[in-house]
Amino acid sequence: MEIETYAIAKEEVISALETEDTLILATCADNRVTVRPMSHINAGLDVYFQTSDDSLKMQQIRINPKVALCVGSYQIEGTAEEQGPPLASENAFFAAAYGKKHPGSFQKYSAYPDEIVVCVTIQRVTQWRYIGGKPCVAKLGV
Repeated sequence: MEIETYAIAKEEVISALETEDTLILATCADNRVTVRPMSHINAGLDVYFQTSDDSLKMQQIRINPKVALCVGSYQIEGTAEEQGPPLASENAFFAAAYGKKHPGSFQKYSAYPDEIVVCVTIQRVTQWRYIGGKPCVAKLGV
């Protein structure tokens, strides 16, 4: 069976990232794949979250920065990069947006000295859809 392919509008993905409170983050290193829900914010198609500098996810990201995300029914692939502490002046936009979207998490964790912001630059987005009762795949190639 041939699967038809359709384009995903960038605005569709951005809206899903803005609307959803959490996404699913998968990381992999040394033949170990792990997955967990994460509170996040986004700036366009860039996804940001904060975590402990010594967490398993950070250990894996340092070995292999390629990550996968799932938000709603969107399957997302990207590259993660450390951005420094959440309260650093260069992350003021993150602190403002994360504090607004996730005030409890921001207040509870952001001042910890080992917290770090991570930015995921999206490279690929796919989503399975049914159009006219037939399965097809929608893609956004960034």
